[in-house]
Amino acid sequence: MVYIMKKRQTILYLLPAVILIAVFFIFPLCYLIYVSFFQWDGLGPKIFAGFDNFKYVFSDAIFRTAVKNTFVWIGAALFLHIPFGLFLALLLNRRPRGWKFLRVIYFIPNVISTTAIAFLWYFIYHVDVGLLNNFLKAVGLEGFAHAWLNEPGTALPANIVPFAMYVGLTMIIFMTQLSTIPKELYEAAIVDGANRRQVDLEIYLPMMKPAVITNIMLNLAFCLRTFEYPFLMTGGGPANGTMNLSLYIYKEMVGANRYGISMVAGLVTVLLGLVIMIFVQVLQKERGR
Repeated sequence: MVYIMKKRQTILYLLPAVILIAVFFIFPLCYLIYVSFFQWDGLGPKIFAGFDNFKYVFSDAIFRTAVKNTFVWIGAALFLHIPFGLFLALLLNRRPRGWKFLRVIYFIPNVISTTAIAFLWYFIYHVDVGLLNNFLKAVGLEGFAHAWLNEPGTALPANIVPFAMYVGLTMIIFMTQLSTIPKELYEAAIVDGANRRQVDLEIYLPMMKPAVITNIMLNLAFCLRTFEYPFLMTGGGPANGTMNLSLYIYKEMVGANRYGISMVAGLVTVLLGLVIMIFVQVLQKERGR
């Protein structure tokens, strides 16, 4: 009887979460898969298209560019954003003068609208009134001034640079993990003659794996859903050079009224995220053995 009561209580505790997941994830995902097999403009009747939408998407050069650029965003997160956040966390963990103030300053962009930051950087990069070009001209480096958002070679990197402003959240997660490491380990290493760099590399880094995985997941989610920067700063141009999956989905749905094709791109985005997350989890388990 006690076992049955506990089982019922467990079901009741889990029921709200199950309902939320079903309503806001499982049902939309099933509907997304369903619509991906139809030609639909969002208003008229749905016309069954079979796998035609899938064939169109995978043969579309713009879609392939969007996938490539999304992987560029993910690469920037893995090899630039997360290491930079880890560096800041290790630096502030040493408690230099003003570290609390710096911690707040680094985190402030995370509470500001992404749209506002996108507009801010748009005007920084502006050809005529932009802060960057005017600064280069003021210091005699006119030759380095560019139409940063209008040239294929600089547009995508210019879109990714503002991503660094969100390093504060990554840094805070690393600092939280660092705060759980016993101080006795640090003190023992210092007594044994280790310097700060050796403590960071030999003690702190090996114990930061949970925070690293968390930051990889969060940054991966951001890169897959990022929309404001390419939409507001370049509109996906020039020549679709800054197109990513989120913007591709939006343009197919809102711009072209091709909901079926948009749903296929959305399905690819979901599957891509799941595959990468499963790969990260498997890699974590393999290294943990």
